[in-house]
Amino acid sequence: MLHYYFSDKAHIFWDDVIESAVIRWSYLAHEEDFRVPLNALVELVAVKKAKKALFDESHSLFIANETQWLSDEWFPRLLNAGIEIIAIVFPENTVTNINVGESIEKHDSNELLYREFDNIHSAVSWLSSLPIVCTN
Repeated sequence: MLHYYFSDKAHIFWDDVIESAVIRWSYLAHEEDFRVPLNALVELVAVKKAKKALFDESHSLFIANETQWLSDEWFPRLLNAGIEIIAIVFPENTVTNINVGESIEKHDSNELLYREFDNIHSAVSWLSSLPIVCTN
């Protein structure tokens, strides 16, 4: 495991077992506390040439007023960095005002696999089951 970024809001690391960049939110984040970790995730994806990303939001009430930035600026950068597979873990019975699925649909990426989960174990199992085919 390579620890890439850590704050009181988020932890970003590379998981060798599932060959994935992981962001684990631990606290309510907005504005710079929201953008800085997400930008660090894009950096890690580029450094590791990652194809998979895991967003673990199961330990956080996740609310942010960054929907436009997420969709218009950040998500295209994540795709350009090479992400092809995304798993997101949401806490059960939680409503978020950031719908990552809408961002994905807006960009209509046929090459992106995306699933939402209500627990980390299912997300890790799914990511582990997907082989990565190198295109280089």
